[in-house]
Amino acid sequence: MRALLEVLGSIDELTFISIVVKTLVYGTTLVAAGSALVIVSLKSIDSATKKRLQWLAVGSAVLAALFSVSRILVRASFLDGGTWAGAIDPVLVQLVIDSPLGTSVALRLAGLVLLLTLVFPGRIPEWIAAAGAVVVCTSFAFRGHALEDPRVLLGLLVSVHLLGLAFWIGVLWPLHRLSVRSPQVGVVASEFGGKAVWVVGLLAVAGVVALVVLTGGTLATLETAYGQFFAVKLLVFTSVLGFAAWNKFRLTPMLLAGDDQAAKGLRGAIRIESFLIAAVLFVTATLTTLSSPA
Repeated sequence: MRALLEVLGSIDELTFISIVVKTLVYGTTLVAAGSALVIVSLKSIDSATKKRLQWLAVGSAVLAALFSVSRILVRASFLDGGTWAGAIDPVLVQLVIDSPLGTSVALRLAGLVLLLTLVFPGRIPEWIAAAGAVVVCTSFAFRGHALEDPRVLLGLLVSVHLLGLAFWIGVLWPLHRLSVRSPQVGVVASEFGGKAVWVVGLLAVAGVVALVVLTGGTLATLETAYGQFFAVKLLVFTSVLGFAAWNKFRLTPMLLAGDDQAAKGLRGAIRIESFLIAAVLFVTATLTTLSSPA
């Protein structure tokens, strides 16, 4: 882990701010996109929960837009040697806008606008928002490591990976709310569990293939900071999968049987899952900021 510790020791104030902002972009964007995907794909959610989920998506989309724009300002500051004056320098800001980061942010903002259609009732706005979810997840494929060759394959893998993760994140709040207020939580958990099998498969395949393509799939990768960051991310995400499996095979049958203790256990598991997913996003932001594949 020496390479990892050396890279972490090089973090300065601006780099840390950049990592935090990137983590917030990931989190708010995936909550917004995931909420829209859940609204469209899970039929068992009641109307009251669905309504609140729509407003969660809209609020998260607004925050995601603000944090995404902030990324441009932080990058401009970096180009000026870490000064705050660089963040408002029109020349430097325009330089960042013309870069892959600017393209990625512009595409994400377009998708976030589509997500705002959830303020309107009806199935058509919901499907427009779902299209927006696809756009915002795809936007991350227009910068960073996804621009390496083969670009199209990596872009597709990144997009699929983020769509699966967004759907997973999007269901956490509705399940937590229903576990407190409604006996219907077992039905929703069961429906999600049936779809989650495919989601986990997509996440696993996309992640492994992307890692192999980027690094060549050699054990020597673990000697690099990038490989060690990825190993930490994989370890944390494996813990998330463990809780998900427990939810599906242990808690969901108990919820369907009306077990109140199972609902309490589900709330605890969701809280831990949320913390671990936040950790995954922070490690990912650190990974993509401080290191690159060999």
